[in-house]
Amino acid sequence: MQISDVNPHIRYARVHRTAFHANDSIRICYDCRVFFFDDASGSIKINHTEYPITSKTAIYLPPETEYKFDVTFHTNGKAIVLDFDLTNDNSCIQSSLGTAFLKNFNKALVPPYTLPDELSQPMVKIMPQLDHMLTQCTDNFLFRKPHFREASSAVLKLCLLEFIHQSNSSGCTKICEEVMAYIHSNYTDASLTNQQIAEKFNYHPNHLSNVIKHETGMSLHKYLITYRLQIAKNDLLTTQYDIGEIAQRCGFCSEAYFIKKFRENIGTTPNVYRRRKIHTEF
Repeated sequence: MQISDVNPHIRYARVHRTAFHANDSIRICYDCRVFFFDDASGSIKINHTEYPITSKTAIYLPPETEYKFDVTFHTNGKAIVLDFDLTNDNSCIQSSLGTAFLKNFNKALVPPYTLPDELSQPMVKIMPQLDHMLTQCTDNFLFRKPHFREASSAVLKLCLLEFIHQSNSSGCTKICEEVMAYIHSNYTDASLTNQQIAEKFNYHPNHLSNVIKHETGMSLHKYLITYRLQIAKNDLLTTQYDIGEIAQRCGFCSEAYFIKKFRENIGTTPNVYRRRKIHTEF
């Protein structure tokens, strides 16, 4: 299939305002999925790699992608969610095929068509320009305006083209992925600095930080802190470690610094977060 053949058939389009549970089991999607988050923070683990989610984060998942969310919604938090095929070949299937847990996944239910190369891999991008477009797409679909399917399909294709354009124009996906993987493997080292990471990849620290910010919407240091906090949030909800132990396990230089960064980024203290267990399952 070529991009020119893409004509999305949407089966599901909604705006959600419920947090996505950190302890949920890994899911696999049957059809394509697009998510757009606003006023939210957290992460998504895709095929064993974890990516941060901040406001204006857009995610594209092709069929048979394994993923798991951990997302907190803030005051005006929302997630736009769409399930769709890239063609109308299976338009006889009107309702969403949705997802399945690993043990229940049935490959025979995946619609049979070949994805274009540009849409064959998951993508996680900061894309504020998709907010209005996906809202319009969802409104068309929900309110059944005249030619709603055609209108929603056209807008969604434009969104998919934006994903492709941003991936192609960045020119630094490979180095970004390598740096992210390095951070994921070494975040427990409290002495890890921008300088050390940059030297590992033969970049100037400022340049590498700009590369990471272009890809993720966060500076290199911010990405490291955000990833450490995601691990810490999971530990708070799933272990009995005290706050000092979690701070040390997640690479923070002290318990006080961990609490400070947690409050700055999450809006509460680790102890209050643990007591409230504010996530609800999606």
